[in-house]
Amino acid sequence: REKGPTAEVVVVQPNFDPYAEKFSGSPNYVPYSEQITQMLTLSAQHLTPQTRLIVWPETALEETHWENTIERQPDIQRVRQWLSEHPGVALLTGITTIGSYPNKEAASETARYRDDVGYYDVYNAAAYFASATAPVALYHKSRLVPGVEKIPPVLSSVLDNINLGGFVGSYGSQAERTVYAAPAGAPALRPAPLICYESIYGDFVAEYVPNGATLLTLSTNDAWWLDSPGYRQLLRYGSLRCIETRRDLARAANTGYTGFINQKGQITQLVPAWVPTASRGLVHLNDEQTFYVRYGELIGRGAQGLAVLLLLGAVVAPLVRKS
Repeated sequence: REKGPTAEVVVVQPNFDPYAEKFSGSPNYVPYSEQITQMLTLSAQHLTPQTRLIVWPETALEETHWENTIERQPDIQRVRQWLSEHPGVALLTGITTIGSYPNKEAASETARYRDDVGYYDVYNAAAYFASATAPVALYHKSRLVPGVEKIPPVLSSVLDNINLGGFVGSYGSQAERTVYAAPAGAPALRPAPLICYESIYGDFVAEYVPNGATLLTLSTNDAWWLDSPGYRQLLRYGSLRCIETRRDLARAANTGYTGFINQKGQITQLVPAWVPTASRGLVHLNDEQTFYVRYGELIGRGAQGLAVLLLLGAVVAPLVRKS
């Protein structure tokens, strides 16, 4: 039986090909303003007076946003205007941001430097608008994809001296798990913002629960995998995270799989992949902590300890027999 009060959530799948349509410079680039229009339109089409949260996919707001001036960005103002027309609705979206540092001493190990801007980090992030007027709350993706979003510092310093025509180096991240505040009208709705690859780590996802998360949300861009097993596997990882934490998952993919998974790991709604659409579902908001959340990977750690004992036994036993 599902635990907790319910809330209505809309997840949006705009379906922009990341290789050909989504990003500036792509051969069939869809203008950024049109991308936002499509996401707002899909959101409005599935909205009801009971909807309390809308989730957009990873890098839905794909133009780079300086965090210290983010409120001046036209797309942010456009989102706020739309939310003002739909009071009581919160929006959680993927976004690309840049955070700056006053000097080298304050910069992170992933920070890069340019003469015109100084030290800065680029983030694959989530932005949360609790209302049309609430300050935007940011989360920086923390489990980065090796070789794509995370590069060893030594290799990064070498690549900095090579002009590869685009962004080079690791993205920035954060150490703590951010849980967003509940929007008006849904006091039990406290979403945890997962971004793509992060959902494969059970112990990582479980850290959101002690911070107050009652709902898991996943913003992803499964289209990077094309029609391969990758995005199907990521969907199944979501079911495991729901079972471990006893939290529902609201999943918004640029394309791939968009829908809902319940606390038992059962996929309750799934819209077709490779088409622009959205899905509306009722999620349960559980605030209890499972054994897994409280104690973590006991099976994994136990198996590691057993493996060490077996290895020692394999080494020591022949020595004992010889003696």
